[in-house]
Parts: sequence; C-alpha cells; structure tokens
Amino acid sequence: MSRRYKGETGFSLVEVLCALAVAASAIAVLTSGVGSSLKGVSTLDQHLGARIILQSILEDELAAAQTEPARRTGDSGPYRWQLMIEPVAAPAKLDGPYRMYRLTASVGWGRGGQVTGTALKLSR
Repeated sequence: MSRRYKGETGFSLVEVLCALAVAASAIAVLTSGVGSSLKGVSTLDQHLGARIILQSILEDELAAAQTEPARRTGDSGPYRWQLMIEPVAAPAKLDGPYRMYRLTASVGWGRGGQVTGTALKLSR
C-alpha cells in the first residue's frame, strides 16, 4: 500500500482502473441482454403476424359460399402461405347434399418459421 501524506485526497490509479473495469463489465452484460430481448421481440412479432394471416385465410374460406378441393398459395408481405382444401369422408349420419372438407393452412416466414392450422367445413 502506498503511504498517504497529510492533505492528500482523491483515488489512486488502481482504484480508478478497478472502478472502470467493473463499469465496463456491467455495460457489456446489459448490452447483451438488450440485444437478446430485441431479437426475442422480433421473433414474437413475426410469429404473431403469421398467426393473424393464418386465421384470416381459414376464416375467409370458412365463410365462402362454395368450397371445392384446391391448393392455393400466395404471399402477404414477408410471409408465404399455402391453403389445402381436401374432401373428408363425412359421418354416416350426415344426410343430404352435404360434403365435408379439411382446410389446412400454413404460413411461413424467414428461415424456417412456420405456423399451421386446420379446420373442418361442412358445405353443400
């Protein structure tokens, strides 16, 4: 330890350097945490956007007057979507001119992000 003389005030160079090292470490940890949070928010935002498009595609087809087997694809901004309409064997109790269809929609984005949903539709 260095000797302190009467009237000497302030911090030594070692104390200042230690304080700077601790501050730099704290800033590095906080910065990496903020970066991870921003990436997580971006991923969540993309997933939510895809789910909204998926729901819209299925609702539009469920509300359509006519339904026929088909395969449709398209783009909506950064999202790619696909809709498959396939006939399904209806239960024996189903009388009349009704047909049942399985609607399978998937929405993809970026590198491998994808959500899929399925619905059944009863149509004449």
